[in-house]
Amino acid sequence: MAAAELDYNDLLDNIFLSEENIAKESYQEGLEVGRASGDNEGYKLGYEQGLRLGKELGEIYSVVVAQQQLKHTEKLQRALQQLRTSIDQFPRDNNPKTDIIGMLQDIRKQYKYVRVLTAGKVGKATKEVEIAKSSGGAIKKAKDFSF
Repeated sequence: MAAAELDYNDLLDNIFLSEENIAKESYQEGLEVGRASGDNEGYKLGYEQGLRLGKELGEIYSVVVAQQQLKHTEKLQRALQQLRTSIDQFPRDNNPKTDIIGMLQDIRKQYKYVRVLTAGKVGKATKEVEIAKSSGGAIKKAKDFSF
């Protein structure tokens, strides 16, 4: 008889708590879907930011390597070498304990210092572009790609 009462109580619990049970199941389902879409979105965002960061560091590194081949003052050569070392030491893998943002800010600061020492001539890329005029002629103007 006790087993019949438990079954009867479980049946009543299921009836009275059905709304709560549905809410719990829906919450779990929504949580799983949200995590899956969040993981995918986070991966895409991280990948895009990683590409931009890699491109920026690659451009700075190429400028540094090219400038190290030229004759400069000892102060500028030291600054170029420090900048190159900082980029070489930048982590290539994802380590949560590493302060990537701080290292990136330091690299940008060093690059600005190098630009100041060279009066802005280092790392400044220009390209001529044609600008169409309404009068029919075209003007060639240097386009500045520096940042």
